[in-house]
Amino acid sequence: MFHAQKPFIVGLAGGSGSGKTTLSKIIATFIPWQTTIVPLDQFYADLTHLTLEQRKTVNFDDPKSIDMELAQMVLANLREGHAAEMPIYDFAVYNRSRKTQTLSPAPIILFEGMHTLYHLPLLELYDVTIFLNIDEETRWKRKLERDIAERGRTYQDVLQMWQRYTKPMHDVYVQPSFTRADLVFTDTFAPRVIEVITNEIRHRVHMKHNVTGEMPE
Repeated sequence: MFHAQKPFIVGLAGGSGSGKTTLSKIIATFIPWQTTIVPLDQFYADLTHLTLEQRKTVNFDDPKSIDMELAQMVLANLREGHAAEMPIYDFAVYNRSRKTQTLSPAPIILFEGMHTLYHLPLLELYDVTIFLNIDEETRWKRKLERDIAERGRTYQDVLQMWQRYTKPMHDVYVQPSFTRADLVFTDTFAPRVIEVITNEIRHRVHMKHNVTGEMPE
């Protein structure tokens, strides 16, 4: 049997709007083991010392805006079979909330975010890495729709952020990290993509732990 005491960790990266979060949820329903999804964008640094107007000018697409050490610590704790506290980011106020979420270790840990393949110490924790190499137009449309519907942004907010931060940081930091991925896809939700990813996870889990596809007890 395959237990959470020795989880299998997936690192999933791609540009803003590439579909990482949605794909993570889909993958979790297609593999036969319990999965804990860890979004990297919950780990933005605490900016309580700044005013709201100051926080709105921060470049959140720069990997320096993320508390990578905390993300690494949380992932390492889960890898050792321990529960961990994940900060909860409040997009409406451009800052962490005071609440945290307790993450329980699971047989599969799916760590997703733009910069999951950028921070080298994180790479040492992954069992497989995936990059969504989605075209710019598709990513822009998805980001625009999501940020307006879910994050309280206006069209002008999203456009300004895209031109000033998202696109330049994608070119400098996100896109180059695809060379660190075991699997690279140019389509996020195609049935064949989901099939390849889930089959690869099953295969690597089997090779690592010599387990069957049964659910862990």
